[in-house]
Order: sequence, then C-alpha cells, then structure tokens
Amino acid sequence: MWHNYRALNKLSLGLILVSLIFLAYAFFKVTFNSKLFMVERINFVGDINHVSRDQFSSVVTKNFKGGFFNLNLREAKDSLEQLSWIKNVEIKRNWPNTIDVIVSERDSMARWKRGGLLDAAGELFDGAVDKKLPILDGPIGEHGVVMAQYLSLMDRLEPYEVSIDQLQLTKQGSWYGRLSIGTVLAIGEKNAAFRIERFMRFLPETQKRYKSLVKFADLRYANGFSVSSSVNGKGGS
Repeated sequence: MWHNYRALNKLSLGLILVSLIFLAYAFFKVTFNSKLFMVERINFVGDINHVSRDQFSSVVTKNFKGGFFNLNLREAKDSLEQLSWIKNVEIKRNWPNTIDVIVSERDSMARWKRGGLLDAAGELFDGAVDKKLPILDGPIGEHGVVMAQYLSLMDRLEPYEVSIDQLQLTKQGSWYGRLSIGTVLAIGEKNAAFRIERFMRFLPETQKRYKSLVKFADLRYANGFSVSSSVNGKGGS
C-alpha cells in the first residue's frame, strides 16, 4: 500500500476532508454561540393587554439556549401559548441579534357560568375582566356549541338593538335565554334564531296590546309564542 501512490493520495485527501469538516464544525459551533451572535433584543409585536411584557420576556429567555442561529424557537412558542390570554404566537429571527415575537391575544366574548371565559371560537380559558359580559351555560364540553349559538342569535338581534345577557343549553338539548331588555325566553330545541327573530318582530305590537312589559316568552310553538308579564319559566339543568 505504501508504494501505491494513488491509494496514498486518496487516503491523504480523505484525511484532509475529514479534518476540514471537523474544523468547520468547530468554527461554526464556536461562532454561533459567541457573543457576536447572541440575542440582544426581543421585540413584542401585537396588542398585549392581559399579560405583562416582563412575563413574556421571562418565558422567552428561559427557552432561548445558545446563540441567534440555534435558539429553540418552537419550545418558546409552545410555552408562550400556554399563557391564559394568548391565542397564537409567531417567533422570527431578525438579523443580526434581534428576535421578533408576534402575539395575538384572545378576545373575551362571554363568561362561562361554571368558571372561565370564552373567546369567539368557543374556547374556554382562565382570565379576569372588569367589563360586563354575557353568561353562557351548558353541559360539560359544550361551550363551543353554546358560543356558536350565541353568536348566531346576536346576528339576528342586531337590527333590534337588543342583545343576549344569558344563554343556557340544558342536558335535554333545550335553549333558554335572557335578553338585555329583561325578557326571559324559553326557546326550545330547534330553530332558535328563527323563533327569536319572529318574537322580536311582533314584540312591539304584543307589548302595546297587553299594555305591559313582556317578562317571559315561551317560543316553543310552531306558529307563534305565548307571553307573560311575570317570569314563570326558566331553564333547568
């Protein structure tokens, strides 16, 4: 072998190539983790109203290990999205030493009667707000269904400048509600939006006829509804 110059040349080239690979690896490892490429600034972009920036920074920096090029962005993203008010997080590298954290917070649309808040997608999360919110209720795990129904009914009520203060889905599948004007509604199982809209169309005429405020309305009739000046029916469990 030692007299085979071609074999020796190939061996030499191979050793040189391996050495260069190790040198390049060592160079990049040292360079990427050097102070030259350490993150010096974290920018938070978005409306952040319910989580402090110090809390964000603490979570982010805790998960940043290494230099600019080898930060564990996925782990930082997952950790941030575990915070109560956070809906979505996107993290980007901004050359040469800045990280941009783009944050979307949840919107608090309603309170869940058994505890927690609901966003527009019907996802339940922990949080506290001072503003008045409608109270929704239903069987365990049905908060998404209740929120979807609430939004549907609110669309139908918008022309009448009336909103829903309370909405409940019972275990039997019936809907009950309370309007912002104080009227309690027994809505029934099906066609909730249609029944409420029909009631609102005839409400002014109904109140004029009975010369009193409608406190309770039973909408569970195929061709109409019944009303009362006193609350005599509410949703059960």
